[in-house]
Amino acid sequence: MKKRIYSSFLGLILLCVLLLSALICLIFYSASKNQEIASIKDRARLVSDLLNSSGHDQYIDYISKDESSARMTIITPDGTVLLDSKTDASTLGNHGGREEFIKAVQAGNGEATRYSSTLGRETYYYAVRLSDGNVLRISKPMNSVIEIFTTILPPVVIVTGIILLLAGFVVRRLTNGIVSPINAIDFESDNLSVYDELLPYVKKIDSQKNEIARQIAALKDRADTIEAITGNMREGLILIDKSGTTLMANKSAAEIFNESEMAGKNILHICRETGFQQEIKQCLSGHRSEMPFERGNHVYNVYFSPVHSDSETNGAVILFFDVTERHNAEKQRREFSANVSHELKTPLTTISALSEMIENGMAKDDDVKGFASRISEQSKRLLNIIEDIIRLSEFDEGSIHKDQSAFDIYELAGSIIAGLKNEADEKHVAVQLIGEHLEVTANKRMIDELLYNLIDNGIKYNKDGGQLTISLSGDGDYCKIAVSDTGIGIPKEHQERVFERFYRVDKSRSKRTGGTGLGLSIVKHIVEHHDGRIELKSADGVGTTVKCYIVTKPV
Repeated sequence: MKKRIYSSFLGLILLCVLLLSALICLIFYSASKNQEIASIKDRARLVSDLLNSSGHDQYIDYISKDESSARMTIITPDGTVLLDSKTDASTLGNHGGREEFIKAVQAGNGEATRYSSTLGRETYYYAVRLSDGNVLRISKPMNSVIEIFTTILPPVVIVTGIILLLAGFVVRRLTNGIVSPINAIDFESDNLSVYDELLPYVKKIDSQKNEIARQIAALKDRADTIEAITGNMREGLILIDKSGTTLMANKSAAEIFNESEMAGKNILHICRETGFQQEIKQCLSGHRSEMPFERGNHVYNVYFSPVHSDSETNGAVILFFDVTERHNAEKQRREFSANVSHELKTPLTTISALSEMIENGMAKDDDVKGFASRISEQSKRLLNIIEDIIRLSEFDEGSIHKDQSAFDIYELAGSIIAGLKNEADEKHVAVQLIGEHLEVTANKRMIDELLYNLIDNGIKYNKDGGQLTISLSGDGDYCKIAVSDTGIGIPKEHQERVFERFYRVDKSRSKRTGGTGLGLSIVKHIVEHHDGRIELKSADGVGTTVKCYIVTKPV
């Protein structure tokens, strides 16, 4: 308050001084300009009288001897410059279009103010028609407002400074005189010394202060009790009134809606999901309800309970239970059961159908051998699926031991490539192994399976005549395995899910290639078993690169 009063007074004084200074400049400029114009007109009349009496022969002599600061010009009726006191007349253009010249020819005299390119300044022109028809023009640069202001600026600054110093002293005294009695009010004292006009307000404030202190103490006790109960709840808890305004929300509820402060906000504005809003309205009408609720990556069971008072609904309690883990587990169980059933059913159906045909004598003798071959093929596929499922179950249960041994991973990769040579030749895929011989300590059987799955996928899903490169290198505490192909690639929307069990980007192609859909899932578990990480980079129709970083111990 004190600063506002002081700055207001001082600002008002400063504004008055500046306005006064500007007004003085304008008055001085106007007077100076009018004086200059009057002087030019008087000189023009005097010179014209002299020239009219002396005749045309005296123009040159008079104009050439003129030493005044004003510029005199003789212009013929057609606008040609005959003589000029400041410059060579032959260098000047025709002046027939000049405003003051036209007025002088028509009315006997004329004036104009404009910028002069010859003088480089704002210039006043006054023209008088002579008795012989020629025009005498006198011009003189005018001082600008800035020049006038610059002239009087030093004294104005000095005067302004003195006024401000005096004003600052006076204003400070006045401000202290006004504010000091108010600052000296002691609400703890029984004797209040204050302006008579403020006494009723001061007493009211004192009464309200005491009442507020009592209410704050009571609210603090209640808040501490509620905070102690709800502060550490994992469940989200929200209390709302009958209008939907949030009265209280614990930390868990605030995290659910990503709101740092929910109190005072309408719950319908915080969450705009239609189902949630309908349950809120139903609850505020007096009915209990519950609903599943998804927010971000979490799933909640939400319970809505109305709060009744005197047979009226005055608000509601909303409770959120996080059931994300149970929901995900149930979802994975259903998906896994469906996928397992589907994957096992396909080869079993083929085996059953072919066996039944052979058993019933529906197969010709020449077809039995082919049927037996297909039965054997589907049996192997069935066994592979079962083995992969067992392997994943072992990973889930954590029953696989480290069982580490030292081996050369470069030689292991070479042997796997040799074993898959026929498959690569069938698709005309050129397989290249680069890198260095690295002796590592890891689970050799798992690393063998990891390399086999990656290289086998790189061949199966490559293009005919494509390229497959396996790169092995040391990277600090990691062994880096990079498998890059030029195959069909993986669309971006599928890349986050390719490591899920039984997930296939192209189901029809996977059936043709005989994949189980568990290979990359097993690769991921093997990498995690060795405390590593896996990265995938792919583009649809361009190719795929899988990088595995395995934590190993050098021999």
